[in-house]
Amino acid sequence: MIVVNCRFLTQEVTGVQRFAEEIVAELLSLRDDLVLVAPPGPLRMASIAGTPVRQWGKHQGHLWEQWDLRRALSQTPGKPLLLSLTNTGPVLRRRQVVTHHDVTYVREPHTYSLQFRTAYRLLSALTLRPAKAVVTVSEFSRQEIAAVYRLDPAKISVVPNAASQGFHQESGLEADPPYFLAVSSLLPHKNIDLLVRTFQRYVESTGSPTRLKLVGSTPESVARTNGGGTSSTAIEYLGRVDDQELRRLYASARAFVFPSLYEGFGIPPLEAQASGLPVLASDAAALREVLGSSARYFARQSEESLLAGLRELDTDAVLRQKFISLGQENAAKYSWSYSAEAVNGLLSTLTEGARP
Repeated sequence: MIVVNCRFLTQEVTGVQRFAEEIVAELLSLRDDLVLVAPPGPLRMASIAGTPVRQWGKHQGHLWEQWDLRRALSQTPGKPLLLSLTNTGPVLRRRQVVTHHDVTYVREPHTYSLQFRTAYRLLSALTLRPAKAVVTVSEFSRQEIAAVYRLDPAKISVVPNAASQGFHQESGLEADPPYFLAVSSLLPHKNIDLLVRTFQRYVESTGSPTRLKLVGSTPESVARTNGGGTSSTAIEYLGRVDDQELRRLYASARAFVFPSLYEGFGIPPLEAQASGLPVLASDAAALREVLGSSARYFARQSEESLLAGLRELDTDAVLRQKFISLGQENAAKYSWSYSAEAVNGLLSTLTEGARP
């Protein structure tokens, strides 16, 4: 038996939760020995791919993970392997496969408080080091995690993200006026303040009718985040949207912009490519690994470099078509089924009598 830590069903969906949901859904078609467990209370879904989620214990959050889940596992016959897919799990547990997406909290410390960084780094060390195996989403993250926590890189398996099936669509009619789309939180390392500042400068200096739509944080949070606010009518903050609306926004945009300073992988650029959008991305190492030659890059801390990229993709239809074609080819290289097969293979090597 393999117990799947489904605490992610109590959390809002970001790339981390998306990874967990997609991998579990695919694994359920490959294995019949998974037991899905979550804290008590409301869940985003009561089952995954038709398999019900059992709710154990009485606590929430980290306390559930460190107390209720640990206690339930200790009382389960056969010492089951635990699969934790969203960065945390019971500390000091050896029979565990734990996923760690990146070490942004170490490399971009200004994004998080000192208290959070200190606690999270200690929690991660006590989870990653004893675990049977670690999963991450890119070779870049594998090397980063190994360096920060002094792990043998061979202990860490790379299982990439993908664009969910619903995002593999034909682009629709471009909106009028046209717009660039960005999908991101407003955390400082996401570099949205540079994008807002540069895009406003671009529109003011060229008179372009193109607009910028930002998805991922509520408008009320903008003023509290790293100078990201603006009164420009060329920039619209849409907040969080559901997948149906996000697909619509991808389908009718002119291009996609992803200015992040640091990523472990970066799902939104793949979603954009699968939707038939050209991508303008920062030159962060993980993005170059994932996107290869399929995106137009800019120097991630340079306003001038970003300005040039915006101008090119806004005005050059031939260039846009080039990156649309390259992007669709790139997005097709990644699939959740392929990634789940990799996790399945890892689980099979760690459990006796598991189906190969």
